[in-house]
Amino acid sequence: MPRAELAPRLRDFCEEYLKNGGDAFQAALAAGYTDRYAKSKSYRLAARQEVQDYLDCRRQEMARRAVAPEQVLLELARIGFADVADYVTVEQGKLQVTDLERIDPAARRAIVAVKSGNSGVEVKLADKLKALELMGKNLGLFERGARKEDTGEVKIVDDIPE
Repeated sequence: MPRAELAPRLRDFCEEYLKNGGDAFQAALAAGYTDRYAKSKSYRLAARQEVQDYLDCRRQEMARRAVAPEQVLLELARIGFADVADYVTVEQGKLQVTDLERIDPAARRAIVAVKSGNSGVEVKLADKLKALELMGKNLGLFERGARKEDTGEVKIVDDIPE
């Protein structure tokens, strides 16, 4: 529902309601309703269909702004291009897990789990192939005919009108 359809005070109520986490009474006060009105009818304001529609629309807008597509691709890239050498080293012929504090914070985000067992410490990374697949799909790399092989041939087209 477009915001212009709500009266200004009702729109202010909605914005305050979103800011304060859903306290209708406080939202009504902040929007300029009287204390008496806010105490007795603020819950009715919040329940109105046009208010609910507005709140739903604003929540969707806020969610879209909270996570940009670039952030998702960057996170997928961190997973897809994770290097095992960032997580383990070989010391005196033995595999050693790198101290988590010494791993770059961006690289740590590819870690799904760390557990200790009888055979030592296990570091589980997110699925690299899945991350690369999702990135490739987003970039259109796997679409049929998306990339044509260069045959090295030169084709001259005479398209100049006579």
